[in-house]
Amino acid sequence: MRRERIYMAARALSALGLVAGGLTIATAAGAQAPEPSQRVWRFAASTGGYAAASALIKSADTNDTRLEAGPALALEGQYLTSPVLAVYGNGFVALPTVRLGSDIQPAVVGPSNQVVLTGLTGGVMLTAADWLGEHLEPTLRLGVGFKWYGFNLTGAANQLRPTADIGLGLRAVGAGPIEGTVEVRYLPSSFDQSKLPTRGIAPQDQRQNDFFFSIGIGIRP
Repeated sequence: MRRERIYMAARALSALGLVAGGLTIATAAGAQAPEPSQRVWRFAASTGGYAAASALIKSADTNDTRLEAGPALALEGQYLTSPVLAVYGNGFVALPTVRLGSDIQPAVVGPSNQVVLTGLTGGVMLTAADWLGEHLEPTLRLGVGFKWYGFNLTGAANQLRPTADIGLGLRAVGAGPIEGTVEVRYLPSSFDQSKLPTRGIAPQDQRQNDFFFSIGIGIRP
């Protein structure tokens, strides 16, 4: 399973790179004039995939309880305070499933293994203008917020956890208001194991490392 997750992550990163290249060519081809400096707001929507790099419950027999990968989407608003700095607010939702391991009570069944993971984060977005030319801008996201785990599993309770929001991305820009983005976000938090129907263990807070691979489009009205 570990090899499969690494392979899936590598394929996702390769796809992001190809899309970034295509977006760069498209925006460069349509560029005719510098971007208006009066545009101080940016709104973006993105879609992609969610993946958890750590288990919810790590078992001695390696039959861990963990969240499996699923689709995800996000909406974001940014206020540009300068050409290199923006303040952002972001909301996202992901739809992973939970794979039950050996430390979950055997009687636990359904109604389904679906999990709804939602989050709200805010912080700053740094842009490295002119590093890769005038049409491709690397970005760095630094923020904090909350993640909410919603379970549809007998005996499991929902929980709200604080999280950091760290992201690396590329933005393809041109003369017009439309922009393309690709990004990898890292959303580390903890997970309260006592919210699951466990057996034979002393529940504790387990580190949870979540990733969001996204492709999006932005607009500056």
